[in-house]
Amino acid sequence: MQASAEKPELTKSELTRSDLELVPGVKSRPQYPPVSLNSATQHQIFITQQDVERDKADALLAPLIAACNSGDSSFDVLTIGLSAANGIEELSTTLAGLPLSSSFYVAGTEAFIWDVAKLIQDAGFIMEQIHLLPPVNNQRRLFCTHCYEITEPVTQSPAVCSGCGRNLLVRDHFSKIHRAYVGVQIDAEDPADLPEKAEELS
Repeated sequence: MQASAEKPELTKSELTRSDLELVPGVKSRPQYPPVSLNSATQHQIFITQQDVERDKADALLAPLIAACNSGDSSFDVLTIGLSAANGIEELSTTLAGLPLSSSFYVAGTEAFIWDVAKLIQDAGFIMEQIHLLPPVNNQRRLFCTHCYEITEPVTQSPAVCSGCGRNLLVRDHFSKIHRAYVGVQIDAEDPADLPEKAEELS
């Protein structure tokens, strides 16, 4: 019997393209179902974003924290900013000391909550332990499919790529690898073919 040929390994760029491959009519925008407290867990961690519509993030977490106060669950409330190295270090240090039976509740911008989710998973927890509250605003992180640059915060479509300067249509396709929405050039065929007014993202 003839041995089957081995499949060649994908390069990093090919893996990136595979992750970003678009299927017409299919959306992959994250959904944020209602979150309730997991009373069976050993420890609850509430994480809110520093200085970004903090009142909205706190309001989302308030009922869950109140449920902890009225029950027997042990919990911690963290307010961090991942834009600074000390914020990441603080979270990483906290995660290292937590029991494996912990639940996490994260509130802030969409980019923030997904960045936090990645750090939690990197620390050895699984996504089923992480509860992401609805984003506090309409800001999106945008990944350019042409130059692979990240642009944020984006609130309108089309948006100008911070890397190559192309006018990008903001798709509802969300890449979990980049924790960002996919942007494709909107005026590739005709540079003059731009909408008169940018559409506010929701």
